[in-house]
Amino acid sequence: MFSYFPYAAAFIDSDPEEVRIDPGLVGIALVVAPFVFVVVGLVSRNPLAPKRVLLSMGLLLALGLSFGLVSPVLGASAGFGVGVALCLRLPDIPDQMRRRLVAVALAVAYTALLLFVAPPAGVLTGAIVPILMIGFADEYGAWRRAQRMKQGGSPPGAGT
Repeated sequence: MFSYFPYAAAFIDSDPEEVRIDPGLVGIALVVAPFVFVVVGLVSRNPLAPKRVLLSMGLLLALGLSFGLVSPVLGASAGFGVGVALCLRLPDIPDQMRRRLVAVALAVAYTALLLFVAPPAGVLTGAIVPILMIGFADEYGAWRRAQRMKQGGSPPGAGT
């Protein structure tokens, strides 16, 4: 969120007729983004943190530019969501990265809907919801694994 809000603020204008982007705020956001991914990777004790941080930065730029054509806030939301999903250490649950990416995609779709219906709510939602959905995806994966263990006795992907 520390890098998201300066990026979102760079594209918000008080005058809707004149389109102006604040390059200083975009620069601050791009400088802070690697530190956000590094902190997420190191705090979660991800052994692949350096590689994932570089991949996350590349995806932040790619997704930020492609989704940013629709709305810059939507691009930042997608880029940060996918970046955090990659940098955060994966639990020992099969198909968990897929669940995380689906959760981020649903969060970005919800953010897009809110950006077009209620823009101020969409800006705030774009910063918070993708990262929360990653946590929900992890909890759902753990719950589903526990349910399968209770019913069948062996976890999915354990040689069955």
